[in-house]
Amino acid sequence: MIQKRVCILTLGVGSGHLRASETVQRALYDGRDPIEVKVIDALDSARRWFHWIYVDPYWWMLRNAPGLWRKLFERRQSKVHRSTAPDWVFRRGCRDVLRQIKDYAPHLVIVTEIGAAEIAALGRREGWFNAPILAVQTDFQTEPPWVKSEIDAYCVASEEARGQLIGWGVLPNRVLLCGIPVDPVFALPFDKKELMQALGLDVRRPVVLVMGGGMGPAPLDQIVSSLELCHAPMQVLAVAGHDRFLRRRMELLKGRLAVDLHLFGWTENIPELMAVSDLLITKPGGLTAAEALAAGLPMILTHPIPGPEERHVRYLGQNGVALHAETLNDIPRLTSRLLASPEELGEIRARAREWSRPDAAHAIAQVAMALLEKATYIDLLATPPPRSGESAYLM
Repeated sequence: MIQKRVCILTLGVGSGHLRASETVQRALYDGRDPIEVKVIDALDSARRWFHWIYVDPYWWMLRNAPGLWRKLFERRQSKVHRSTAPDWVFRRGCRDVLRQIKDYAPHLVIVTEIGAAEIAALGRREGWFNAPILAVQTDFQTEPPWVKSEIDAYCVASEEARGQLIGWGVLPNRVLLCGIPVDPVFALPFDKKELMQALGLDVRRPVVLVMGGGMGPAPLDQIVSSLELCHAPMQVLAVAGHDRFLRRRMELLKGRLAVDLHLFGWTENIPELMAVSDLLITKPGGLTAAEALAAGLPMILTHPIPGPEERHVRYLGQNGVALHAETLNDIPRLTSRLLASPEELGEIRARAREWSRPDAAHAIAQVAMALLEKATYIDLLATPPPRSGESAYLM
């Protein structure tokens, strides 16, 4: 049996896209067929000027002019713009990325980020590779630039996203509802008491997990400080990630607050931290929210990135799995309310598990394997280019 090669292409503007890529990679390896999977982060090989004109302005707007980013995002949605940048930006800025894909000669390309989808579509259109493309989305709603005739199938996270793509012209049989790919370990039935003891936590007191997500600024130190206003004997687990400056600021809070504060930098133990927690306070990133749903963990959502994360707030709120803290002052009020109501927390937990899709990665892997079945070199050479809007691999 020929070992098939799969390239997973992402663009690491946030840690969630890379985590999703690695989760799909593991799910593919779980299959029975021999397969080789390579994850490529386009930013690792992109030209420096590509960062300057494509990535850095995005981060600058999030930190300094979020209203401007909101206007640009909403205009892209309302005008149905089909690209985030001109083709020449990807063609020249990511030439080494396209060369990597060409040298790897994949039988399938999976994309997990909108810019990566544009790079892959350009690469196939201009002959860098000739393999089907599977788009895997990590948000609960989608955007027009995902719509490319070169993309053969889409794995989306919600019926809303599916309806959006179909409304923009994607054929219904090309859009599959799979969910956001999260590690299935988030849904495991951990022994909470045993985990709490291992982490040095008091099993008699509630635990609140505070995270900032991998994209955009969130004042975790201010959020943790605000919890002192709850006047409850809670334990706070705060994850600063790779942000060393934020962790230093939070270190200064230890011993000064009337909460039992436990600090973490970058950690692989998020499933365990979610399992011991009664409540999560976080930015509404798609992957973090999907992980919390799989863990059955109620959420308070705060400081969303304008555009996609604001839509996550609405989506998760409408489905009754999260509350929205519009201001910093709302956080202690909502936290006190939920911790004082085990019944409400239990209802939210039940709804979260109902809406979760902990098997999403394996569902995506099944779609990928179906595309691979038709993606031999003989098929690729014998099959004429598909007409606009059609897929040579799903006909």
